[in-house]
Amino acid sequence: MDYIMIKEFISKSMQVAFYQHKEGTASSYYWQHGSSTLPNRLSISKGSEITSVQRKGRNILHPVVGQLLGRFKVVEDSPLKQHKPFEVRTQLWQVPLYPLFIGYGTLGISSESGKVTGDTGDLVVLFTPDQWANIVIFYFAGMGNINDMEQVMKYLQQLVESGQYHVEQKKGDASQQDPSNGL
Repeated sequence: MDYIMIKEFISKSMQVAFYQHKEGTASSYYWQHGSSTLPNRLSISKGSEITSVQRKGRNILHPVVGQLLGRFKVVEDSPLKQHKPFEVRTQLWQVPLYPLFIGYGTLGISSESGKVTGDTGDLVVLFTPDQWANIVIFYFAGMGNINDMEQVMKYLQQLVESGQYHVEQKKGDASQQDPSNGL
């Protein structure tokens, strides 16, 4: 498959959500606009704020740089909201070849037992245009395979470098020049 076809596939698969940091908190981010697949409030921790992880599996391939945690409220609706306590989580791994991004993760959701035990195969890539005040989350359902990562990261790098995801800071609001696909 040539890159143009891959690029079109990635573009059609991508959902974009914009979150803004809540002042006075270390890691709380609230949804502002875009895709509402993830919970309205997320805890996005970085570096020293997360517990240490074992150096095995993906942790050997890419360094862990953060963690994303969220829990859906009763009124929220999402295909990820399947079993109580309706949690989503992932470690965030850095891809050294793409330093513009915070990192990527593959989402885990609450199972029937109430614990996050596996992963959905959904990929998230996080980007901050302004030192963690706002975070743009790129979500790709079913594309969490490490083999898809290079093409996704290459595509996102081109988008970010083109300036399409510059977030203009307004008092109490995160807004963006919205090139997202029908979100």
